[in-house]
Amino acid sequence: MAGGRLTQTHRFAALDALRGLCAVAVALFHFRTEGVLTNLAPIRRGWMFVDFFFVLSGFVIAHAYWERVGRGLSPWRFLGLRLGRIYPLHVAVLLLMLAAELGLAIFGGARDAFSSGRSLGDLAASLLMLHASGLTDRLVWNGPSWSIAAEFWAYVAFAALALTRRVWPFALLGLGAGLAMLAIHPDLYEASFDLGVVRCIYGFALGVLVWRLRSEPAWRPPVWLATVAELLYVAAIIGFTALVWGGARTLVAPILFAGVVYVFAEDAGMVSRVLKMRPLPLLGMLSYGIYMVHPFVQARLMEVLAKLGLARTGTPDELTAQGWTADAITLTMLALVVAAAAIVYRMIEAPARAFTRRRLRSSDQGDEVAAW
Repeated sequence: MAGGRLTQTHRFAALDALRGLCAVAVALFHFRTEGVLTNLAPIRRGWMFVDFFFVLSGFVIAHAYWERVGRGLSPWRFLGLRLGRIYPLHVAVLLLMLAAELGLAIFGGARDAFSSGRSLGDLAASLLMLHASGLTDRLVWNGPSWSIAAEFWAYVAFAALALTRRVWPFALLGLGAGLAMLAIHPDLYEASFDLGVVRCIYGFALGVLVWRLRSEPAWRPPVWLATVAELLYVAAIIGFTALVWGGARTLVAPILFAGVVYVFAEDAGMVSRVLKMRPLPLLGMLSYGIYMVHPFVQARLMEVLAKLGLARTGTPDELTAQGWTADAITLTMLALVVAAAAIVYRMIEAPARAFTRRRLRSSDQGDEVAAW
């Protein structure tokens, strides 16, 4: 790493904060209103920020585990640690959604129970982490969790390829995934439940390559130069998400995010210093919860608002309130999502991670710096 080799437990504070902000952007993207906040151009293309998670995951997983998989940490233990990080909350949210469907079946509602991607077969695919592999015909149950399933299979690929101690297999894997995307789904937005694994591997491999580029001691830039680089990348991300609507050009997004990870991993500029100020690190810590629970929270909020005449439920749920009222509701939604994320972090994420470490007899802290 520039400025000296970092320990495997180093936490990339600026990247962590960016992860939290991206999770919030995805939550806003999924909240349909006529207000200002949810219709900012970068938010309307907020689905692209999922690819930031993929790139960041490849980077931090390589940083934490490259030297360890196969050398004191078996691939199976590595996968066990990763499952212990992502699976308990995934299952918990599915159980909440299952309870909601049962309530809908008993008491009725705006739609039929166990419909619209919520069949029992879809539930089985979700539980088996197969709902990003083309085995379902739509986003199912907890829609955003397709990316979690895709990441798990990226972890499997990492566990196998890291044993080679060579970076070129990841370069070939990333190139192959990118070409497959170009040939089959030249728009990232189209690749989720059907080609999500390939989309994830494309970004994940780029993250591994970024880690390799930064893995040796190098010159540390002065604060002013690092700040200029950070500001340029912030402007590039805002401009790209605002101007690129779709098509093959979206395949550039993971490459752009790879540059963001490269620059902000240094924590050297003034933008990084701002990102390390509270409460942004808290958003980073809660980002997985924000990402996973926001559909459930939003659905319940919409049900309440529908009874108040401020929303209509269905597919999709939409606010009927407009203007400042819509923005006030949006901020309320974000507060509820962050509060729910804090609860599941304390009650599910942290205990499950500690339990997994004990069971696998691991003192490893590497899973704390991973994207999820």
